[in-house]
Amino acid sequence: MGGVGGVSADDVRQYRLALRANARRFKRYPPLARERGWEGTVEITLDFRHSGVEPVLSITGSSGKTILDEQALETLRQAVRQTELPEGLKGRDFRMPQEISFSLENE
Repeated sequence: MGGVGGVSADDVRQYRLALRANARRFKRYPPLARERGWEGTVEITLDFRHSGVEPVLSITGSSGKTILDEQALETLRQAVRQTELPEGLKGRDFRMPQEISFSLENE
């Protein structure tokens, strides 16, 4: 049941699924992006530190559109606040990549 830096892969998987579910609730397609037909995927890294309450979010792969990137960050910020961190991850240092995709076909 090992993971990076002693973090349980099962705990990370559980948290990732819960975070993804909450992100769907908060995701909003920016009206300007919809109007202009902009689509893209934003890759975000969540950097958890044992001393921090919330992870630091950073864009590691831009969609190419600032408005989509900013909306993806806001979506994950809201999702993080609503997603309980499993006990096995609390107080641990770890990183977790996450993607938010904007596709007009799927909206």
